[in-house]
Amino acid sequence: MNQDVAGPVVIHERFRGPDTSGNGGYSCGLIGREVEGPASVSLRVPPPLERPLELHSTGEGTLELRDGEVIVADGGPAELKLDVPEAPSVEEAGEAVERFLFWHDHPFPGCFVCGPGRAYPDGLRIFPGQVEGRAIVAAPWIPDAGLAGENGSLSPELIWAVLDCPTSFGSALLGLAGTSVLARLTAEVVGAVRPGEPHVVVGWPIGREGRKSEGGSAIFTAGGELLARAKGLWIELKQEG
Repeated sequence: MNQDVAGPVVIHERFRGPDTSGNGGYSCGLIGREVEGPASVSLRVPPPLERPLELHSTGEGTLELRDGEVIVADGGPAELKLDVPEAPSVEEAGEAVERFLFWHDHPFPGCFVCGPGRAYPDGLRIFPGQVEGRAIVAAPWIPDAGLAGENGSLSPELIWAVLDCPTSFGSALLGLAGTSVLARLTAEVVGAVRPGEPHVVVGWPIGREGRKSEGGSAIFTAGGELLARAKGLWIELKQEG
């Protein structure tokens, strides 16, 4: 029999990706935070905003985030094989932001993580652009103090959110496709992400096949210490007509 893992969870409108659904990484992180070590979470439908969702254990090592009888996302422990590139400096990442591809033509300008339509600190405003001479994208980031949890660092679901979008921008180095949405995020948090401290967020391409693309991402301290890493699978939406 399925059992509740915790009380109802709500994805607040602040944590949206598209205008009417949750940021994919944040939504996956609601499951990922319940798993010790690396976890892989798949999105099944757009995560609804501002209504209670229930987190269930299947009893087979998998967790499900449900909206009534609808499975919004599911996942559990996973192995994460990922070669993480060396971190650029904060200065290199700052220069790369000038090459962010979606300043004026962003598919989801209200995204909590990377939407240029969001003001700081309501949105994170992480805009990874290509690092000069390297096949990676990067952006500097100083988390706002309002994001701190009870232990003084960011909660896992917020870290998963940060890891989400750079996997897409990294895969875009293989060539821009149409609008894509996150299908699966596999992530591991290995260190504390602390508000007020400078960090570098990085993304890079892994591969593309048809409408599917994969990218990696990582969060580093300013000194290059790895704090979290992820691999994202993206699906290009079919064109109408």
